[in-house]
Amino acid sequence: MYKTVWLALVEIEAKKGNKFHELLDFEGEPNEQYIGAWGNILVKCDRINEVPDIIEKGLNELGMTILFIDKIENLESLKDVNGITEDVIEEVDLLLNSHYIFRISDKLFPYIDRI
Repeated sequence: MYKTVWLALVEIEAKKGNKFHELLDFEGEPNEQYIGAWGNILVKCDRINEVPDIIEKGLNELGMTILFIDKIENLESLKDVNGITEDVIEEVDLLLNSHYIFRISDKLFPYIDRI
């Protein structure tokens, strides 16, 4: 069931002309001027080599772009080794039961400076 879902750890930045902190939802004003973020992204597709293109298109719609993809893992494999939480399983089930193929899992983790 989860063989066609992938979990990617992605570093994200704003597309040129956008300010990253303006693309994020905050309650009130953010304390920092964020320049990028890390996030887990779920992708529904048959082949691993399709994942980067889907992520790029999904982020593009949100005014963001890929800076770096750290890893892409198959959900079926992660589930077999207990490498995912129930919260992620719930998000995957929502994705599988929708017409969407892209979903940011949980939230983005923004940063103010690159190390």
